[in-house]
Amino acid sequence: MVFVQDVSGSMAGKKLEQAKKALRFCVASLNDDDRFEVIRFATESDALFGNLVPADRTHRDRADRYIQDLRALGGTAIHEALQRALALRPADSGRPFLVIFLTDGLPTVGPTDVETIVSAVTQASHGKTRVFCFGIGTDVNTRLLDRITETTRATSAYVLPDEDLEVKVSNFFAKIKDPVLANPTLVLPDGIRLASLYPSPLPDLFKGEQLIAVGRYRGEGRGRLTLGGELNQQTRRFEFPVEFAQGATAHDFIPRLWATRRIGHLLDEIRLRGESKELKDEVVELARKYGLVTPYTAYLIHEDERARGVPLALQSLPQFATNLTAFQATEAAYMGLKRDVSGQSAVAAARYGLVNRNALQADSALAAGRQEAATALATLPSNGLVVPTSPAAMPSRVLPSTRPGGLAPSGDLAADVIRYGEQSRHVNGRTFFQNGNAWVDSQIQGLPTAKIERIPFGSPEYFELLAREPQVRPWLALGPSVKFVMDGCVYEIHE
Repeated sequence: MVFVQDVSGSMAGKKLEQAKKALRFCVASLNDDDRFEVIRFATESDALFGNLVPADRTHRDRADRYIQDLRALGGTAIHEALQRALALRPADSGRPFLVIFLTDGLPTVGPTDVETIVSAVTQASHGKTRVFCFGIGTDVNTRLLDRITETTRATSAYVLPDEDLEVKVSNFFAKIKDPVLANPTLVLPDGIRLASLYPSPLPDLFKGEQLIAVGRYRGEGRGRLTLGGELNQQTRRFEFPVEFAQGATAHDFIPRLWATRRIGHLLDEIRLRGESKELKDEVVELARKYGLVTPYTAYLIHEDERARGVPLALQSLPQFATNLTAFQATEAAYMGLKRDVSGQSAVAAARYGLVNRNALQADSALAAGRQEAATALATLPSNGLVVPTSPAAMPSRVLPSTRPGGLAPSGDLAADVIRYGEQSRHVNGRTFFQNGNAWVDSQIQGLPTAKIERIPFGSPEYFELLAREPQVRPWLALGPSVKFVMDGCVYEIHE
């Protein structure tokens, strides 16, 4: 394990003191048979030992004194520091080789281009090194750190100015210091084809950790699933009996969990490599189908429906059509996700992607993702957000709504954006959006010419429908005004 610490001038003060405490904890927590090195870097880099040394008491004490004496001064030579760390990996070693990289800034010395640094890391790691990156503060190059961790099958984390770096790094190290399965792979039974698995590739597994992989499959049947990997420089295989059903509805949270991770992956592709129509369209489809609305996806959903001319009464997010300021906020948040490499909005976008890619539950990831995206809204005025000063300044299509059930602006922009995004429910495999007083099935937009059957709430026809079609009961429980699709027909329950 190699610890690489940024000691450039911008680290002076509380940041460096927290980092030093965290590094001292990590060194003290090393296993006796580990090997390690400590590298500091600023305008240039410097290694404590010059090679990997055993983590015995003598070497740990020496490292502790070295870390305590670290001082902040100079530029930020990220490329040189990473190359020095990666060069320490023994060519003939079968041990996991981990680099813990902490920085608070942008590369300013030596090669500074993202592609150049990432390419050099890729070539030097040979697919056998994990580089875990910690971005400290909001001036870090998130695109660079996330690309490094992506290419080395590791993870990045970002510590905001008001967060405790020592606690974050220490907790992280306590998790990864005991690897139990490196380079894990899954082999499915014959006849089962796997697609869109997340995370992919599977990350290394550490003691006390659980890894939940979510994907889509084709085929059906029983068989044995094989989990492979490396442990103590030996290949290990574990087999488990499994059954892939043709169809199952008992756990309808699983598709939303998969969609959450898929959207996180797609938005990261947009953030790290650029936007394409195909990526945008898939984000819109998944977000609308599964009700995964955040400030980033809200902009794409609303723009798509506006471009297609969807009537206001059927739009998924009518609140954004009637509050121009909130809509502009989502637009600025999404544009920041595509554009910003560093700064508060860039860090919020990176943390949002991390939450979604590793979600264990769709709703908790959605709530956390909304909060990270809302954090980015704090910078919107400096990003060119234009706030209308009067209704006359608004285009006619976004005049304030007087429709019953509308949500009036509260004056808190971030709170409004989050509140509007929460006007959805995922019920019995369907997503419904609140539009005025009605809950509208997201599938209706795909059936513009479908037959419409209107049924008064509480009427004999209403209870006849309940008795005849049990699957509609959870949908009707949303309230007295519900629109949904069934058997190609649109049912409109009305008061």
